[in-house]
Formats: sequence, structure tokens, C-alpha cells
Amino acid sequence: MTMNGNQSIRTAGRIGAFFARHSLAVLVTVFVPCLLWTIAYFALLIWALFSSGGMGSPVVYPIGLLLILVGGTGVAIALFLPATALAEWIGRRHGLPVLAQIPISVAILALLCVAIAAIATATGTEPTFQGFSMGIGFLFLAHLLPLGIYWWVAQSGPLLLSLLQSLRSKLRL
Repeated sequence: MTMNGNQSIRTAGRIGAFFARHSLAVLVTVFVPCLLWTIAYFALLIWALFSSGGMGSPVVYPIGLLLILVGGTGVAIALFLPATALAEWIGRRHGLPVLAQIPISVAILALLCVAIAAIATATGTEPTFQGFSMGIGFLFLAHLLPLGIYWWVAQSGPLLLSLLQSLRSKLRL
């Protein structure tokens, strides 16, 4: 089956929009923790100055920022991108509204956390069910809010467009 020129352009536009939306979502999801780290670091630095406490090492800030940058990017690409993209695909395939993707992406995140906890438990020195369960709970709860940020950033464009189309159709009546 061959695509005509208009179909090719629409497909390329959808792919480009997908990559742009998810690139922006990764950037925002990583930027927010970096910003929070910066605020916390300088607040603690000011606190140390006023309370005559120790200043700590000058490498703490850049190392922490680098860890957040690398770790946040890895988590966003390994967990949030697949959870959100699969939820989007499932929602589109079944004709679900955009907001129905939220519980689907949360469920996919939960499955990914189960897989990661299973691998970590299996490769650990003493695999236990308690360690496995706690690993799932920790991973899931720690990544739930960042997934929400990622999802809303990635879906804000399509949500805004659908809202504008809805308003335009209501104004014509």
C-alpha cells in the first residue's frame, strides 16, 4: 500500500509533533528537579551562613545537578516516555478521550516498576518478597508525580487544540 503526498505529510507531521511534545516533556521533567535542587542548595547555603554552620563541599551542587540531570533524563526516557506513548497509542486505537490516557499511563508505569523491581530483586544478593514489594512501592510512588508532569506537558498541545476546536464549533452554532 502506498501513501499519497498528503498522507506522507500528515504522517511526518504527526511523528514530528510526537517527538517535539515528548522532547519538551523530558526537558520540563528534568528541569523541575534541577530547579528544586538549586533552590534547596542555596537555601541551605544561606541557612549555613546565618547559623554559623559548616558550608560543606563546593562540589556538592554541581555533582547533585549532574546526577539529577543524567538520572532524570534516563528515568524520563526509560519510564515516562514508554508509559505515555503506549497510553496514547492505546487511547487512539480504541477511540478513548485524551484524559483516559492518564490511568492507562499509570498502569503501564506500575508494570514497568514491577519489571524493574523484579530484575533488581533477582540480581540482588538475597532476593526476598518483602524487598520486591518495597521496591515496587518505592519506584511507583516516587515516579507518580513526575509521570503526571510529563504526561500533562506531553499532552498539553493536543488538549489545547481539541479545546480550541470544541470552542470554535460551539461558537458557530
